[in-house]
Amino acid sequence: MVERTQGGVSAAFAGFVSAVVSVILTIAGTLVGLRSSASQAALFLILTWLLIAASIATGVVAVWLLADSIRKDVRDLAHLRDLEAYVPRLIRFRQRRDTFVIGGDGNATLHISCQVESAESAVVPWISFPMIAEVSPDHTPWTSIVVRRVSVDGVDSDPTIAFVRRERKVPAEPTAADGRLVESGAVRVPVSLAPGRTRCSFTVELELIGAFGFVGHEENCYTDVSYVTDVLEVTITGRDGLEVACSPYAQSRVEAQQLGMEMADMPESQLQSRYCHMADGVHWKTTQAKLGYRYAIPVRGRA
Repeated sequence: MVERTQGGVSAAFAGFVSAVVSVILTIAGTLVGLRSSASQAALFLILTWLLIAASIATGVVAVWLLADSIRKDVRDLAHLRDLEAYVPRLIRFRQRRDTFVIGGDGNATLHISCQVESAESAVVPWISFPMIAEVSPDHTPWTSIVVRRVSVDGVDSDPTIAFVRRERKVPAEPTAADGRLVESGAVRVPVSLAPGRTRCSFTVELELIGAFGFVGHEENCYTDVSYVTDVLEVTITGRDGLEVACSPYAQSRVEAQQLGMEMADMPESQLQSRYCHMADGVHWKTTQAKLGYRYAIPVRGRA
């Protein structure tokens, strides 16, 4: 790798300049030594060979610098290729189904069912995926997301340690209820995948408490795609007589944005909205979910 000084000049370039200066000084010394004793022909021959040698050295150094710069740029981008190969091969969601059941009291249940697969040589003790909930400012901190059950291949694990808190903040672009806070974190699932056990299915059941307090006007149901997902299906229904439908105030039935960007991707939103339908609730099924995207389905409930 070409190392640079604080002034931004590479060590190789400094050596190249030093070599050129040395050749020039050599030529000058030769001129002084041969000024009175050498014939014009001998002087021309010697200088010709010196210039040829200097040209060859200059070309070799220039090619080396160019090749080294290209290698450095390739190494800087290598992590992108590694990431592209690593993410889909480490773990893949063959199927994911999210089912929201919203009540008129502002609470909801979320049932997540997944079938996952890892590479033969991968060791994946657990996986995690983001969870968020929008609540009023006076809501008791960190009570909006409660994991009730985590089961991997029919074996239950402790749900009380499944949710990891991340942050509690006001979103950059508040939704229907201005000033609400967003509580976010991650749900961890002990899949214990390893060579010889590359597939499993798991279910996660959560309570979203106070996260749908404005369902009579508009609320969002969120699904984050943190892994390559072949089939993603989201169903949203109501309970206790609440009928849920797509929000009439939303621009798209499915609103897409890159995770962390808080800015809508309109082409992706329009594409995914084609697969969202209403029949006894809201149903969205896609085989084209983008990795690293958050999908929000704005809904409205009526008793």
